[in-house]
Amino acid sequence: MKGSSSIVVWLGVALVAAAACGGSQTAGQPAAPVVITGPNDFVMRDVRKDAARRLDCQVPDVGAIVGSWAGAEGNVTAYGCGNEINYYLRCVTSHQCTISATD
Repeated sequence: MKGSSSIVVWLGVALVAAAACGGSQTAGQPAAPVVITGPNDFVMRDVRKDAARRLDCQVPDVGAIVGSWAGAEGNVTAYGCGNEINYYLRCVTSHQCTISATD
């Protein structure tokens, strides 16, 4: 009887270990990227660089602020040299976004 109870315990431990290692992802598939609250500083730098070219300003003279943002997309307004330009960003991650000028 003592031997059968130890087999049941080992079987229970094996099932718990297998469940812990299983996970919900299929092997070989990358995890879905998570977008934090908005674009990071590197994306904002790219927006300011593009805006500087369009506004005929130098990059240090251009600022950018995040406007309305929902999930992985939203609006950014860049301003400088007395003008402003609006951008629409759609992000895969907080550091990888497509930038489209809307003006």
